[in-house]
Amino acid sequence: MDLGIFEDILDIKKTEKIKETIQKIQEVEPKEIDISKIKSPKFHDRSYVSPERIVALAENIKEYGLAQPIVVRKLEDGSYERIIGYIRIKAFEYLKRDKIPAVVLDVDEETALALMISENAQREDLNDYDKLMSHLDYLSFILKKDRDDVIKTARKIFNYISGNIKELTPEERREGQIIEKTLQNLSGTNLRTFIERLKIINVAPQIKDAIKKHGWSYSLAIEVNKLRNYPEKMEQLIKQIIKYDLSKKEVEAKVREILGEEAKKRIKNPFKETFKDLNRKVSSVYKKLPEEEKKKVEKMIEEKLNQIYKILEKYG
Repeated sequence: MDLGIFEDILDIKKTEKIKETIQKIQEVEPKEIDISKIKSPKFHDRSYVSPERIVALAENIKEYGLAQPIVVRKLEDGSYERIIGYIRIKAFEYLKRDKIPAVVLDVDEETALALMISENAQREDLNDYDKLMSHLDYLSFILKKDRDDVIKTARKIFNYISGNIKELTPEERREGQIIEKTLQNLSGTNLRTFIERLKIINVAPQIKDAIKKHGWSYSLAIEVNKLRNYPEKMEQLIKQIIKYDLSKKEVEAKVREILGEEAKKRIKNPFKETFKDLNRKVSSVYKKLPEEEKKKVEKMIEEKLNQIYKILEKYG
């Protein structure tokens, strides 16, 4: 477990406390605890693990035993909160075992969360959705903000870097430096990539499910999400991708084809550009008019608009 992701971010006392806890994990004798008493943590862990992987681990445990115990912390009500060992617990449940060897720690929530983050943030086998959420939770932990506030802060800082806003508070500047540093430590990425990948949160539920279950990449998910307004077509394409293992290029071609077909079906508004141009001219002229002239122009335009509405109502 590498604590490098916390360097220069957490204060020295907290970092030392986490290091001491990691040392305890190596030294504490594991004991058998009831699986039914283990609770999931608040921190985002894995949203999906393939049944095949769970079965494979279960068979290995059945033959060779558990190589490493899970890690939990004791709660006041006598139950336990899982820190490390989600797949191992699932494997034991598959084997219909009631108990599992565990290292039981007496640590506070902040230390437990730091351990979970350091474990999750560096996993290579997380899908793109889980990876993003683990990064979000990591930033939430460091900045002491909930996920939504972390996203708002990150977007504001990115808008400042992009020149869309002129000022940041000293605190926002400090948070910006922390965000950039932590993203670099976590995965070698930057704020621009993080903001771009936040789009995963808002993709269609079926696509999010495909990311989790089939390991779809961010770019593939965003491409298929272009069909969100055509749910039947999108559902058909999702099934094709899974069945035939379509490449990104093949998917892009199919999306272009579907969008082209749907565009042809749309009813074109012959006055669309005219109304856009009219709106620009009204805005340009109106702000230059003296107050007494504005009322006259408003009255004339309203009369013409009423005539247009009457025409549309006749056929609508």
